[in-house]
Amino acid sequence: MKKIKLFRVVPFFLLLLLVKGPTITSKASENLTLRILNWHDYIYEPEEEGDDPSIVDQFKADYKAKTGKDVNVIYELFTTNEDMYSKMKLSEMQYDLLCPSDYMIQRLIREDRLEKFDVTDGVYTALPAYQEYVSPYLRGIFDDNGWTEYSAGYMWGTMGLVYNTDVANKEDVQTWDVIWDSKYAHKVSIKDSMRDTYLVGLFRVHKEEVNSLKAQYEEGTITAEAYNDALTILINDTSDETIAKVEKELNTMKENIFGFEVDSGKFDIVTGKIAINTAWSGDAVYSIGDAPEGKLRYALPKEGSNVWFDGWVMPKGANKELAQAFVNFLSEPSIAVQNVDYIGYSPFIAGDEMLAFIEEHDEYSETGSYTRDLSYFFGETLTDPTAAYFKTDAEGAQLTTQFPSEEEIIRCVVMKDFGDQNQKVVEMWTRIRSTKMSPVMIVLLVTVPVIGVGLVIYFVLRNKKNKRHQRRKGREASA
Repeated sequence: MKKIKLFRVVPFFLLLLLVKGPTITSKASENLTLRILNWHDYIYEPEEEGDDPSIVDQFKADYKAKTGKDVNVIYELFTTNEDMYSKMKLSEMQYDLLCPSDYMIQRLIREDRLEKFDVTDGVYTALPAYQEYVSPYLRGIFDDNGWTEYSAGYMWGTMGLVYNTDVANKEDVQTWDVIWDSKYAHKVSIKDSMRDTYLVGLFRVHKEEVNSLKAQYEEGTITAEAYNDALTILINDTSDETIAKVEKELNTMKENIFGFEVDSGKFDIVTGKIAINTAWSGDAVYSIGDAPEGKLRYALPKEGSNVWFDGWVMPKGANKELAQAFVNFLSEPSIAVQNVDYIGYSPFIAGDEMLAFIEEHDEYSETGSYTRDLSYFFGETLTDPTAAYFKTDAEGAQLTTQFPSEEEIIRCVVMKDFGDQNQKVVEMWTRIRSTKMSPVMIVLLVTVPVIGVGLVIYFVLRNKKNKRHQRRKGREASA
C-alpha cells in the first residue's frame, strides 16, 4: 500500500529518474532466492496452531541468523520423476534443488545436467552436518554408484507387501507369487508404476535363477556382495526376450488383481477393501499405524525386492551456495527427525537423535522379544556404536518396516536407468495398462462409495496427525 501512495504524489520527471536511474542495493539487505522442486508431502509442515514452523521457514530464519541475509524460497511440487524432468527441461524457472529418485539421478548425471557438490577427497566440504551424520551404509552405496559428487541423500526405503493378518497367510506373502495366487483373486492391489511393477514381473520371470542364488548364499558358497551383485544383474534385465516374458506374466497377473494404484492402496488396505497391497515402505508405515493394532503387517518377499533412494541434486546453473546450505540444514539431526516423523520414510541421517527417535516409538520395548540390529545403518555416527539396535514385540510393524535389517537389505537391489531399452519397456507398459481389466475388477472399482472413501481418508489423516503430536509432545517433555 505504501508504494501505491508514493507513486500518486511523485512528480512525473522524478518518476522517470526512479525508473531509469541506477539502482544501488546494500549487500547487507540483499534478497536471495532459492528455488526448490520436490515431491508432494515430502517435507515437514505444521498442522495446527502451536506446531513448529515449516522446515522452509526454519531454514529462512536459520540462514538469516547465520549470514544476516534474507532468503526467499520458491517451493514447487511434482508427482513423478518424469514430471520433475519435464519441469526442469521446459520451465523458465531456474531451479536450484531437485529431489529425484536413484534412476533419475543416474539419467541426469549421464546427460550432464547437474552441478557437482563441493566434495574434496570424499568429504562434503559445504555439508558438514551431512558429512558427520549420513549413514555409512547409504553413503557407501552413493560412493559405489558414482553419485557422491552429484547428489546428497534424503530418504530411502524398500518395496514389499502390506497384508491383512485376518485374511492373508504370513507364509503366502513371503513371495511375489502371492500376486498371481487365485486364493487372493481380486484382493491384491499393485503399483501403477512401470518400474516397480516391471521389477515384480522380473522376480517372477527369473524365479529359478533368483532361488538358486538365494540357496548359494544361504549355503555360504557365495558372499553377500556376490549374491547382491548377481541379483542386481537379474533384476535389471531389459533384454527384448525378458521384456516379452515380463509382459506375458503381467497380463496374467492383471486377471487376478484388484487393480492398479499409486496412492489409494494405503487407504484400501486399512478399510479392508483389499487384503494385500504392494507398497513402498513409507506408505506401509502409514497404513500400519492407522489400522487397528496388529491388523496389518509388512513383508519383504524372500526372493528380494528393490531398495530405492531419493536425493538432492543441483541442476546446471543452480545457486550452489544456497542449495548446499539448505541440504546441510536438512541434515541437522533435529531437522531430520522432524522430517522422518512427518513423512514416514527412512532417513539418510543417522546419529544419536535418530536413535532416540526410534526409542520413543510406541513399538519400542526394552524387553521386546525381537531385536533388530541397525549397526550397518548407524555405524560410527553414534556416541556409543554398541547401542545401534532396538527391541520390539511388533515384528513387521512400523519400526521394522522403516528400518529394515541388514539381511533384508542384502536381497534388495538398486534398479538402474533402463537406458536405450527404456522406450521398449514404456511401450510394453502402455500395452499392459491399455488392455481390458477383468469384469470383476471393473465392478469393484466402479462401486466404491466416494463419500465413504473421503471419510476414511479424513479419519486416517487425523489419526496420523494425533500420533505425531503425541510423539512431539513426548520429546518436548523429556527435553
